[in-house]
Amino acid sequence: MLVYLIDLVKPHLLTALADQFSLLDEAAWLLAESVDARRNLLKNAAELHRLKGTPWAIREVIRLLGFGEVVLQEGLNDKIRDGSISHTGSHVHGDPSAWALYRVFLKQVITNDQAGLLRQLLLAVAPTRCRLIALDYQSIAIRHNGFAQRDGQYNNGSS
Repeated sequence: MLVYLIDLVKPHLLTALADQFSLLDEAAWLLAESVDARRNLLKNAAELHRLKGTPWAIREVIRLLGFGEVVLQEGLNDKIRDGSISHTGSHVHGDPSAWALYRVFLKQVITNDQAGLLRQLLLAVAPTRCRLIALDYQSIAIRHNGFAQRDGQYNNGSS
């Protein structure tokens, strides 16, 4: 069994380790933009591969990439029409296969490029029977401070 001291590896050699842990073919390596995020991903690669296909893996990979904690909403057809829910589009009515749908609520804003990579990553990490219908960050306001510009890089909170 090989043991790596990932914190001691020079940053330019992390790519070689990522290749060994099968991380280069995933969007995760592209989403890990800092050296610390890449080191965290490498340190947890074995556990992520072991628990791939679980809700834990979805939450953990998003957290490791620096996007913070997320809330998963699974099984979107579990509500009945009894007047207790509002029609906000958060649930699907009349579709028996909607039990396999899930939505990820992020607590920070992501760009459209990051959303595309995250969707690609979740295809590899989430259970194969489940389908992501939205990355939702509508509850986070995008401030008009010059950081988020109206250039198509961001959208209105759901991808």
